[in-house]
Amino acid sequence: MVNGQKQVEGRRSTRWGAASPASDADARERLLDAADECYARRGVARTRIDHIAEAAGVHRTTVYSYFPTKNALLSASFVRSAAAILATSKAHFLTDEPFVEQFIKATLESLAATRNSPTMALLLGSSDSAGLTVHAAAMSEEWQSLAREILGPPLMQAVADGYVRDDVPVEAILRWIWRVSFSLATEPGSPEDGGDEGVLRAFVVASVMSPHKRSAP
Repeated sequence: MVNGQKQVEGRRSTRWGAASPASDADARERLLDAADECYARRGVARTRIDHIAEAAGVHRTTVYSYFPTKNALLSASFVRSAAAILATSKAHFLTDEPFVEQFIKATLESLAATRNSPTMALLLGSSDSAGLTVHAAAMSEEWQSLAREILGPPLMQAVADGYVRDDVPVEAILRWIWRVSFSLATEPGSPEDGGDEGVLRAFVVASVMSPHKRSAP
């Protein structure tokens, strides 16, 4: 056990260019910065762990000691950007408006911020990059946890209040909402469908609302 710990510490103490990171969190941030730099130069699909290690000034084993796979690094880069975007939109769920309006406004703000984010443009800008990023995020517990943290509580309250259907698990509704959100982030709703808001109201909201609310005048 001691030998294994020394091996990991040895990999993590590999040279870091001009200065060593102050902590593991700092090291992760540097590796993510290096990854984003490589995505910008080479694209997501063509970026390898070797490229990221070179950009960070470390050996590839150092990268692996923090991120065991390329997908883990890709999803962490996505989550880092998504967390900042979702933290801002979370404020919409603290208003007195009905859940549907909270959800629409929060989602529209998140979509706009995603499209204006340079990092998200790298991760979701092309069909190849978007496919790889969405797949990596879907397999990431870190992303699942963030998604539940942001939308889970207000969604569960909406179910309890009768606004959202209760015949489907909340986790399934969350996955459906994020799947559509990923789709809209890469391909905005068409004008003939009312743009993003039209698609959200006609298809997402309509599919998760309680039947009683849908039939109410």
